[in-house]
Amino acid sequence: MDMNGIMEGIYRFDHAVLLFIQENLRSDILTPVLKGVSMSVNIGFLWVAVSIILLCFKKTRMIGAVSLCALTIGLLFNNVVVKSLVGRTRPYDKYSDLIPLIKKPHDTSFASGHTTSSFAAAGVFVRFFNKPICAAVIVYAFLVAFSRMYLGVHYPTDVLCGCLIGVGGSIIAYEVFRRRFDLEKYKLR
Repeated sequence: MDMNGIMEGIYRFDHAVLLFIQENLRSDILTPVLKGVSMSVNIGFLWVAVSIILLCFKKTRMIGAVSLCALTIGLLFNNVVVKSLVGRTRPYDKYSDLIPLIKKPHDTSFASGHTTSSFAAAGVFVRFFNKPICAAVIVYAFLVAFSRMYLGVHYPTDVLCGCLIGVGGSIIAYEVFRRRFDLEKYKLR
């Protein structure tokens, strides 16, 4: 199979998933919840705010620093490199049967920045916090990822790639700090 055939298959899959979500999962109860989840991480706001709060306390300062580093790596790689290179149009611009539920973003679709920031922060927090906090952060990151598809502004593969970029950014940030500091003493378990 050639590259065009592979890309067409990916688009067909993405379109089918988004159409399924639009026709079967959208509801008057779920829509405002997922709009709120998505809006909470606009420009990485929630994760940046949590990281800055963590910086304010000696016990959690290192966690905040690693998280901000991971968020920065994710932002730069996703928004400066990947989005510029790929230039994928948004789902509602490619398929007229897909209706976005929020104001249409004007940047490119691939990869999801909301998902990238959520998984960058989650990837750091799971290394430092106890299981209940880890579970909550992971669930929230997945809700953000799902919200982007539910709201009709990202393809499933945009979200998947955003997840991978975010986790990758968290690994790089953690390793950079681990080489310089003993991170074990900052773990709150």
